[in-house]
Amino acid sequence: MKFTKKAFRAALKANDQTKVWHLTAVKFGRTPSKKEVYDLIKEISCTIRENRKAYSIAYESQRKQRFEAAELMAWYNRGAYGQYGDSHYRTVALEMLRKLHDENHGNYTKVPMLGHTRLYFCSPVYGHSDYNKVRTCAIEGNENFCNNVVDLGERILAKKSA
Repeated sequence: MKFTKKAFRAALKANDQTKVWHLTAVKFGRTPSKKEVYDLIKEISCTIRENRKAYSIAYESQRKQRFEAAELMAWYNRGAYGQYGDSHYRTVALEMLRKLHDENHGNYTKVPMLGHTRLYFCSPVYGHSDYNKVRTCAIEGNENFCNNVVDLGERILAKKSA
């Protein structure tokens, strides 16, 4: 394989770390150092995005990059909340109700509230604007369960407030 700027840029665009290292080795005729790979990427890259990839391609392992990308995708698939998934929403809702019942009423109390599509446990003061709310289940298909949780939460809060 021959070193060309076009092939090197294509490898950068594809984020192919192995090919970038191989082309750098072909250019220098030996195994390059991390600094040489980094400097070559900085020199040949045309876009800011490619320029920003220089450090990760030269100094970080490909396995670490794949692991971080997989973690990020898993986080997005969870709804980018990272708190609770839908698989155990009834348990989470009941745990939050138990916590509401057992703990004293304070600044961090979370009460159940219906959103547009989901059941949330939010601060009674901030409501849905609470940045620390807990998202539990989708309302669609669970209307009866969600309404029961909200009613029970209101009764518990009324008892605690009185």
